[in-house]
Amino acid sequence: MFSRQFLSMVSSTTLVIGALLVGDAIHGSVVLGAYGVTSPAFVLRLLPGLAFIWLGYTLREHHEEFLNSYFAGREAAARPDDGGEEFDERMSPLSDESMANLEARERERDKSE
Repeated sequence: MFSRQFLSMVSSTTLVIGALLVGDAIHGSVVLGAYGVTSPAFVLRLLPGLAFIWLGYTLREHHEEFLNSYFAGREAAARPDDGGEEFDERMSPLSDESMANLEARERERDKSE
């Protein structure tokens, strides 16, 4: 399976390439009038451009499905089933000072409510 970053990069790259090809086709035929709308120059820019855009959106959809399934699994794992799990300070990314500040803010918030 590809990583999230790789899928995002490929999706973005294909979307940009497709947009540039479609934009160049429209610019050359409509804006500049260098070639007609049915000419091979227009068609050979427009069709691959649309294909790249389609590919970019397809990869983007698969990327979003991957993220949704990934985070759904994380949220299910984070929810305690029996409610008996307690917070483990050793697993926290916060330092002791940060934990103390957090606890003090929570106490102040509880007092104000």
